[in-house]
Amino acid sequence: MLEQLYEVKSLNMGKTETYHFGKKVYRSAIKKSPVDSPVFLSKVGLAGDEQAYEHHGGENKALCLYPFDHYEHWRPAFQNMVDTALFGENLTVTGLTENKAHIGDIFSLGEAIIQVSEPRNPCYKLAAKYEVPSLIVQVRNTGYTGFLLRVLKEGMISPNDPMQLIEPHPQKVSVALVNDVKFHDRFNRDKVDQVLQVKELSESLHLAIKEQFDSGRKNGWG
Repeated sequence: MLEQLYEVKSLNMGKTETYHFGKKVYRSAIKKSPVDSPVFLSKVGLAGDEQAYEHHGGENKALCLYPFDHYEHWRPAFQNMVDTALFGENLTVTGLTENKAHIGDIFSLGEAIIQVSEPRNPCYKLAAKYEVPSLIVQVRNTGYTGFLLRVLKEGMISPNDPMQLIEPHPQKVSVALVNDVKFHDRFNRDKVDQVLQVKELSESLHLAIKEQFDSGRKNGWG
């Protein structure tokens, strides 16, 4: 079996700053920059990388990955397009798209071991960063969300380290399928059951998908 290696285009970190979007004032570390030296990856993220709000971090959201494969898709939409950390991700990776990544897949990255936990949830800060009000809807419609990872083993990681798939999850529930259930086919019992059976899915998203399905069933949609 050939090793499944994925190139890390950049390893990105940022500091929390204050931004304005219309009348809204908010704090965010969404504008990240590449680093060129090794960084310690702990259970809650990269040492020195900041999070504006507690619900944007935590052990199930220690790292955010965005596929470099999607960059060209967004280029026509953005006047102020950047070439690194486009969506404020920590890891910009080539080849590992939402269709290829599965909840529970385990990868090595430098000294660390990481695991896919859930899709990234697009929020208004993306729209604010690029001044594209419809961006959240566009991200949901394309499914180009990127995804989040938990840290199973802490350690030093470097921008030159590839991600290597070391333990594919046997249930093979892709990030793309979870996005489909979250945003589109919300009341498809078979798909929902398939997603909820994966114990490695983050608890918060498991609950949200279940509550979404149950609410639809009460209204006769499921």
